[in-house]
Amino acid sequence: MTGPQDHLAVARAALDADRPDVALRLAWQATMPAVLHQDDEALGRAVDFAEEVAARSTGSAREKALQNAAYWAACVTSPRAGQGSAWSFRRWFSRPPRQERIPCPECAESIVKDARVCRFCGHRLD
Repeated sequence: MTGPQDHLAVARAALDADRPDVALRLAWQATMPAVLHQDDEALGRAVDFAEEVAARSTGSAREKALQNAAYWAACVTSPRAGQGSAWSFRRWFSRPPRQERIPCPECAESIVKDARVCRFCGHRLD
């Protein structure tokens, strides 16, 4: 049976192969048991790894690495952060809620409720 350190070693190999997305996925899989069992040592290693990925990456991989580091660090400083439910990490990675939409009275395209002008047909809303 392989442990979290073995998975982090595989994740590090993926990072060394310039595959940060794969490295982050493997690190996430390796670290989730540490979150559930509040293993501060493993979480600390995961934070260090995520910060290394962020330093060596750009774009979305860097952003994901910083999010992972923040989540794992929060689990260390506030142990219940990872235990509210099996899906408590959703708040860290979820998109903002969608704005309420209405149909444009002129062209019937879906537009944001607070819009002043329809972006499709230019109709001015009161």
